[in-house]
Amino acid sequence: MTVPWTGAPAAAAPLPLPVAAVLVRGEQTALVVDLGASTRSGRRAVTVTRDGVPQWATLEPVMTDATAVALVVDTSVAGAATLPAWRSAGARFALEAPAGAQAVVIAGSAPATVIAGPQRGPADPVRALSSVPARGDRDTAAALALGLRQFPAAAPGRRLVVLYTTGPDAGGEDAGTLAERFRSSGTVLVVVGTPDAGSYWAATAAATGGFFAPARDPDIGPAIDQVSTELASRYLVELPTPPTLPARVSVRVDTADLTLAGDAVIAAPPASPAAARRFPTRVALAVGGAAAGLVVLAAGALLLRRRRSRVAPVPQEPSAVARGRATVHPPARGRARVEEMRQP
Repeated sequence: MTVPWTGAPAAAAPLPLPVAAVLVRGEQTALVVDLGASTRSGRRAVTVTRDGVPQWATLEPVMTDATAVALVVDTSVAGAATLPAWRSAGARFALEAPAGAQAVVIAGSAPATVIAGPQRGPADPVRALSSVPARGDRDTAAALALGLRQFPAAAPGRRLVVLYTTGPDAGGEDAGTLAERFRSSGTVLVVVGTPDAGSYWAATAAATGGFFAPARDPDIGPAIDQVSTELASRYLVELPTPPTLPARVSVRVDTADLTLAGDAVIAAPPASPAAARRFPTRVALAVGGAAAGLVVLAAGALLLRRRRSRVAPVPQEPSAVARGRATVHPPARGRARVEEMRQP
């Protein structure tokens, strides 16, 4: 029996592309995408369009020689029992990172301090982690702020903060505010912590394109493996920031075994709180100044009107007209001389 040929098999429909975060920093934008569904190694290509027009874009792993990492370790007395586990996890991360990646190590107890780096290669980070002691109170907020100040020239998505902590939060700052600080600086946050802190750290990290890895002391191996596996599946779709925001872009990634596609919205950066405070103040000052000017003008007009009403016209003296007439002579020595001529 002959089976008629019906043409080439239809291409499989693209799978949804998970876009973990959109990081905008000035003229550069990075979409953090998860390609974990692709299990076959090989070339990976990206296509980005906006309003149907192809856009210039590149696709790179999050972890490359261009990555800059801040390892933030909870070194507080309250977390002293878990510190050996954090030292081991941080050292393994430094050893597995690309050889050209830069790294710093930050002690997360007050005062938060850079104890190693910036350095390419794992030598200094591993040495610092092996000897850092537990001391003082936990100061996660200051340690994360210090991490955000490292590598200021890093492109969006190229700076990564990895936090190891037993703390339940960042010390009072809500998850949304902390996540926005990371997004606006183009930084990805990964947190390794105790399971009871998962809700706060999971929400914060996910909003930046990162994730939360729960660690159960003393067996933190699964958490360390999760960090390695999930970071390996994270990629950056890098493109110029569209001139008009917000803007919607369509992204298609072709891998060796499947195709993923999805849309992302590049939002306009939110106004800073300081700028938001200055705007109404400037408006109030402008309105107040205009009102004050109108009041001054009105008062001046009223005063001038009153002065004019008080000045009566000077009457001509009859005797002067009767006695003679006024004659104006040509100027003498720069001024007019008026003489009164009397009749005989």
